[in-house]
Amino acid sequence: MKFNPFKQIFFLSSVVLLSSCLGTTTTTETSSDPGFVSLKFAANDSIPYLNTAVFTLDGKTITNVDSLPFNTRIDSVYPTFGFTSSAGAKYYIPATGYKYKNKKDSAFITGTDTIDFRQPIQIRNYAADAIHYKEYTVKVNVHQVDPELYNWAFVKGNLNAVTSVSQKAILLNDKFCYYQNDGTTITLNTSLDGYTWSLASVTGLPANAGLTTMLKLNGKLFLLQNGSMYSSVDGQTWTNNVCTPVNYTYKTLLVTLNDSLRAVVQSADQSLRFAGSKDGLTWFINTKVAVPANFPISDFASVTFNAPTGKARALVLQGSLTTDANHNNWSTEDGYYWLNFGNENHTLDTLSTGPSIISYDSKLFLFGGRNDTGASFYKVSTDEGLSWKLLDTLKNRLPEEYLPRTYQSVVVFKPLALKGVQPDGLKQQILQSNRIFIIGGKSGSTSYSDVWTGKLNRKNFLRQ
Repeated sequence: MKFNPFKQIFFLSSVVLLSSCLGTTTTTETSSDPGFVSLKFAANDSIPYLNTAVFTLDGKTITNVDSLPFNTRIDSVYPTFGFTSSAGAKYYIPATGYKYKNKKDSAFITGTDTIDFRQPIQIRNYAADAIHYKEYTVKVNVHQVDPELYNWAFVKGNLNAVTSVSQKAILLNDKFCYYQNDGTTITLNTSLDGYTWSLASVTGLPANAGLTTMLKLNGKLFLLQNGSMYSSVDGQTWTNNVCTPVNYTYKTLLVTLNDSLRAVVQSADQSLRFAGSKDGLTWFINTKVAVPANFPISDFASVTFNAPTGKARALVLQGSLTTDANHNNWSTEDGYYWLNFGNENHTLDTLSTGPSIISYDSKLFLFGGRNDTGASFYKVSTDEGLSWKLLDTLKNRLPEEYLPRTYQSVVVFKPLALKGVQPDGLKQQILQSNRIFIIGGKSGSTSYSDVWTGKLNRKNFLRQ
């Protein structure tokens, strides 16, 4: 930083000169308002985006509400201040914290010298009348954590000693319901936050019920077993709905889309059709479109998400097929007409059965294992499931202690409505919300019921 010892003399001299040049017959008024108007940072090669920072006045503090990107250097910044009027402005270096090498305590702001904003800086602006002045504190906010980094952590070891034949974790009215079936008994653990779990009773379900295709619709859980549709409003007490589609039998539940269940049903001649229902009782059968021979019938992953246009879409991929096919990756907007992305794009590769998929941060994340290599398999799609690539492990890496598996349940927890919540409570809810939980899973004959959690740092910010 450069300091000119003559600047202060020049400032005072200019005030005297202004007075001497005024004629006796003309009255000139100068502004007495030294108020703050704007602050801009000039861009340079190392920090080209600083000129986009928006500074506003909060009381007597000039600050940027939206923090500058992580690792932004603000130790040598060219600031340009705007005031209602100004005969000159000085900034004052705090006695503690970062100090300049020449130990200057204050200097005039010229726009050509750099200022270190790693700590709050005091400024004083004199109005054009050189009499009135105002003092402000300039505080420059920079993100202290990498907003694009995912933080993963172990939450809890095995919830119980059940050796699962089938398992599923699902959210119902902000409550985790984690079901395990050992072939003869269904065990249920529940949690309100994903951290503290307790056992709960289950009644009304067949003891050997397969759990993987359980779906939620309008505050109810639905499960298909042995051609019957079961439902529950609390996750514990289940009812057999008895009703089946006319002239058809249930084959599998696929996904919840557009406030309806989507399923595959089978006619007496063994042909398969897509079906939809808004209540799990009354079904519409699309008789015009046959289910493709290579469409997955079991052990698939499915997800519903909103496209950038706001329209809901669903994806069903991999799983067990009626015929062998690689790169199976089906997309739909209505649940009746499906497009196989795998015909056009082979970046998904072949997964083992039982993968899991979620929508998070406008991306799709795929979790699973590889039967052919035994390696972990985590991929991400940024184009609604058309193409896939491996996760950036520098930004999103599961802990080494997490063992690769299949049939894990991956849940995005978004609890509670935030409207009308006080600031302290709002901050706490934001910390709880948008958190990913990985629960349970299988690897060969090994059954897991552990809990892991992760979150994108940016999802913790009050302002996105």
